[in-house]
Amino acid sequence: MAGISLVLSAGVVLFNTLAIRRQAKAIKNRSMLRQGLMGYINGDIGARELKTAVSGRESLLVGLVAQLSDELGEPSHTKLIEVFELSGLQSLVRKELDMLARSRNWRKRQRAATMLPYIVGRQVVIPPLLHALEDRVMMVRFSAAHSLAAIKAVDAVVPILEHLLLPDEWPIERTIEIMREMGSEAVPALLSYLGQPDAKDACKVFAISALGLQRAGEAVPVILSHLSHPDKEIRIQCAKALGNIGASEALPDLVTALGDNAWEVRAAVARSLRAVQDERAINALVGTLGDPVWWVRYNSADSLAELGSSGITALKYALTHQDRFARDVSRLVLQERNILKSSQSTAVS
Repeated sequence: MAGISLVLSAGVVLFNTLAIRRQAKAIKNRSMLRQGLMGYINGDIGARELKTAVSGRESLLVGLVAQLSDELGEPSHTKLIEVFELSGLQSLVRKELDMLARSRNWRKRQRAATMLPYIVGRQVVIPPLLHALEDRVMMVRFSAAHSLAAIKAVDAVVPILEHLLLPDEWPIERTIEIMREMGSEAVPALLSYLGQPDAKDACKVFAISALGLQRAGEAVPVILSHLSHPDKEIRIQCAKALGNIGASEALPDLVTALGDNAWEVRAAVARSLRAVQDERAINALVGTLGDPVWWVRYNSADSLAELGSSGITALKYALTHQDRFARDVSRLVLQERNILKSSQSTAVS
């Protein structure tokens, strides 16, 4: 038994030693490759010297280029793509393209969808990424959409909408993050989509929300046209978007929407009205302090507190409101903001 223990112990020591050596070698190779890439970016070395730095370290190149592109941004990103045009390195691009199109391992397809924009130009990478939006695995579709947004592929807006927004499969917030990354370039495509008669309601929800988060003022008329849509979720997102944009011209329509039969819409409208610095908004919010649903009452009171001295005055006046619900929620919000002391609260009660 003692002999077996010694053999096992020696094996463990040998394994750990080899692992440490492999790790040290990998760190050294990565450091040397990084130095070579930085030298190429800065113009300190040419293509021949870079090929020498890359030789034997090709397996590290794609990941390191992606890291440097994120760190350095443009124009280093463009310069790094040139690396893969050097003789002998085009095969790395073909490998990633082939992996995205044919690999049976979805994690490899996802990796390729993530890495390709770092190693090849837009004209080459957009078609396979658009095709990857149809992948059977949601994570692959998401990575493809993220990459398309990163390179500002505005033609991908509608495909992203239709291939990511599947019922019960992906949270809308994640898809909205993608469109925010694409930036204002996505606004015309989103507006165009909302005007299409065959646009899907689930996609409209996303498009309206994305326009609101972009604070796209030019989208207000289109959003207002959907504020009375039969789909409750569309009406909710319209109210939120108008609040994010701070559209004062939407005030009459928002006041009307405070009477919506869905409490979720009323609550969203009450919250959005804080963005409209107008006496009419204050009067409308005071009118919903007695709403049957707590969230509507609270959002109304909270928005009043955000509307400056006039809103605060309205809340204080509501402490004597004939409706108990209105009194209670006004007191709560005033106390939360340390405007009303507990002793004052007792006295008013």
